[in-house]
Amino acid sequence: MKVVHYNSQLKNDWNNMLQQAMNASFLFHRDFMEYHQDRFCDHSLLIYEDNELLALLPAHLEDGVLCSHFGLSYGGIIHASSLTFTQFIAVIEALAQHCKSQGIHSLILNEIPTIYSQTPTNNLAFLSSALNGNLLSVQLLSTLDLANPNPLNTNRKRMIQKGKKQGYYIAEDPSATSFWQAVLEPRLQERYHTTPVHTLEEISQLMEAFPQNIKQMNVYNAQGEIAGGTTLFIHPQVVHLQYIAGKEEDNKNGALDLLMHTLIEQYKSTKRYFDFGSSHSSPKQLNQGLLYWKESFGARSVPQYCYVFTIENLLQSHALIGG
Repeated sequence: MKVVHYNSQLKNDWNNMLQQAMNASFLFHRDFMEYHQDRFCDHSLLIYEDNELLALLPAHLEDGVLCSHFGLSYGGIIHASSLTFTQFIAVIEALAQHCKSQGIHSLILNEIPTIYSQTPTNNLAFLSSALNGNLLSVQLLSTLDLANPNPLNTNRKRMIQKGKKQGYYIAEDPSATSFWQAVLEPRLQERYHTTPVHTLEEISQLMEAFPQNIKQMNVYNAQGEIAGGTTLFIHPQVVHLQYIAGKEEDNKNGALDLLMHTLIEQYKSTKRYFDFGSSHSSPKQLNQGLLYWKESFGARSVPQYCYVFTIENLLQSHALIGG
């Protein structure tokens, strides 16, 4: 095994690997990862065996800890479905040897939620149990299984019908400007005293770079004024709502409810999961009202685990495969 620190000359190798990986995402494309490269000390790694690229680790370095990846929704080890568990352990040991040589003492893996993987796998849970990893956090994602959806509850049906009667309509916007300036930024500031993770300039840049993966869907009132919207991150089998916001009065009239219902109907024949994202108000507390709203569409909780391992323990990974 050979571990190579990513550099721009390996961009094609990196991006080509994403085409065959079972748990890849456009979030790991170098053009996406590098939009905020000024905020992170990139330490992404490529793992080869006999010149064959086996796996990728999108990561950054922070105070002697290799993190995968705090600048993205998730990280973890990216690999093809052909990778066996024995090979996976060899990859882990190679990563640990690299970390030791670089003076890195810990590795944080913010795993890719299972709904984003085209082949079911959960190697990290076993690795954590066997090598004394610590569960750093668990985030709950509210996800609707479009192949086996739970029914809408009565309140949601009523609000969707109310939205229709009020004359709201849905349309895609090639720009995020109206949503950001008229809805998202004011609502986040008003309710949470915060700002979006992406600036308008950044999301505009990303929409231009990934037109098939990032779409802005808005809801408008009968007069054509924007009432709310959602920024979609579209993956092979998942539609994820990266941002959702609506003006307060329009929310009361069913604008966002109609938007969600319309999108669910639109994607139910082409995607497996509709991911509303998390409802955390803090790492260990959920926003009850937001959670209820998502679950009223039929969504249920899917966990996303974040593990931390000491490099010293990971160096013992070879012992996990016996005779």
